[in-house]
Amino acid sequence: MISIAICDNESICLDFYESKLNEIAHKLNLNLDITRFSSGESLLFYLEDQLNKFDLIYLDIVMDGINGIDTAMKIRQLNQFVKIVFLTSSKEFVYHAFDAHASNYLIKDLHDNKFDDVFMKVFNEIRDDPRQIALTIDNKDGHFIVPIKDVAYFESFQRIMICHKANKATIKYYYKMKDLSQELAANNFVLVHRSFLVNMSYILKLTKTDVYLKNGGVLPVSRNNYETVKDLLLKYTNQQSKRKGN
Repeated sequence: MISIAICDNESICLDFYESKLNEIAHKLNLNLDITRFSSGESLLFYLEDQLNKFDLIYLDIVMDGINGIDTAMKIRQLNQFVKIVFLTSSKEFVYHAFDAHASNYLIKDLHDNKFDDVFMKVFNEIRDDPRQIALTIDNKDGHFIVPIKDVAYFESFQRIMICHKANKATIKYYYKMKDLSQELAANNFVLVHRSFLVNMSYILKLTKTDVYLKNGGVLPVSRNNYETVKDLLLKYTNQQSKRKGN
């Protein structure tokens, strides 16, 4: 899933760009989560509690209150990786946007045919960005791109793999736990039980029988896996401490 914000103080533009995104999603069988904001203030307030919510933000430059450039600069202080596409009524405003490291810009013309091309360019950047490692999941509901950082753990049940996101949303698909655990071993995932593969960044506490997660979840730890989990978790914790120290 790609999470997108549209921020514009004109409702006609919000409607138009949301419609364009839904058309692209339908055409490419993508799952998009779209949130609308009518001011820079409301967007920034939302991001205070959900810092990494969005993969892409469409941001109007000329708005009442805080303008789009200042909004983008504040966003950059919080999140260096989110993609920003500016919406502007004139190219002259774009030259003030370089410091915000925008991915692109669109002239606010409701007949502009550049929208699809810009979306695909940014979509490919999100998909291929090594700093935003993501899984591609296909099931009967569509095509999902899930950032690894958003996954708390995976659960294997019979032939079904269940991706449990940190916000407790789930995605079900067909996959083998053996293959997934090998693929994600380098991304700080640990097999605590034959049915549970956990993102170590979400582990709050480990006991000999259970692992407690930061989102409130509790999962079983198998007796055979405990020592390995303990060693890997200790190594991961030490690595994180060194990074913070630097």
